[in-house]
Amino acid sequence: MLLNFRQLEVFRAIMIAKTVSGAAELLHVSQPGISRLLKYMEYKLGIELFERHKGRLIPTPEGRELFKELEPIYQRVEDLDVTINRITRPDNLQFQIACTPSLANYVLPYLLARVKAKLPGVSVKLETLPNEEIAEYLIQRRIDFALAFYCPDHPLLMAEASINVGMVCVVPEDHPLASRKSLKFSDIVDCDMITYYAETLLGKKINQAFAELEREPRMVVMVRYADDACAMVEQGLGITVAFEYTAMPQRFPNLRAIPIKSSKQRLHFLRHNGIALSNNVRKFYELAKTELRALD
Repeated sequence: MLLNFRQLEVFRAIMIAKTVSGAAELLHVSQPGISRLLKYMEYKLGIELFERHKGRLIPTPEGRELFKELEPIYQRVEDLDVTINRITRPDNLQFQIACTPSLANYVLPYLLARVKAKLPGVSVKLETLPNEEIAEYLIQRRIDFALAFYCPDHPLLMAEASINVGMVCVVPEDHPLASRKSLKFSDIVDCDMITYYAETLLGKKINQAFAELEREPRMVVMVRYADDACAMVEQGLGITVAFEYTAMPQRFPNLRAIPIKSSKQRLHFLRHNGIALSNNVRKFYELAKTELRALD
């Protein structure tokens, strides 16, 4: 390269200011230094870039052509500077995450409230998705990370184990089982049930438990989401099974959630295995993992 970046910077300053003194003021350097550098540039190129006329510098056609090629480069440098300032700002705290519906009622609000207390500028776009859809959102890079009840077997996904969440049997407050401290699946085999589609995680858990008892659930209504199931229980249509933190007393005051023995399910933080997290997303991610452990 015949001219280095500093020489091009001086040339550009002269083109903008039209005088050596003006260029020196733009660059905060001495006038003699600008003059010497301009003469050296013209000597090195073997052409004149400016005509001197009554203290002004008038660009030659060669000088104008060089400036025409140089200006878009400087515009890109200025755009790059804007980008650098944006991505290094400490307040660049907008994230896109996902969770299952069972976690959106309490676990995620609890988690975000504690993270926001430590990262006040945070804003979150939350996707509430079935477990089976979360993997696709991560693979397509539509979200930064997710919190889910399962560990997908996929080469592009990374899962980090978090807390255990138990399953509960949700019954009306006047149900014969409502006074029990805990239950087993064998205790509910003869109850009318709101069950779940077989491909859902809760559907798989219930079907597996009943298969081990060589029974089938007495299905009254089949739904996809635990919130819907709890609403059905409120209307007296039967009982259901959900993960804890779904049938919270403040949301369903007329229902009772009774722990089911030996039914813990591990939560996982999920992220793309081949894409590095940005600095601020990583800060949010690590803080979220720490804060969630307080629920265990």
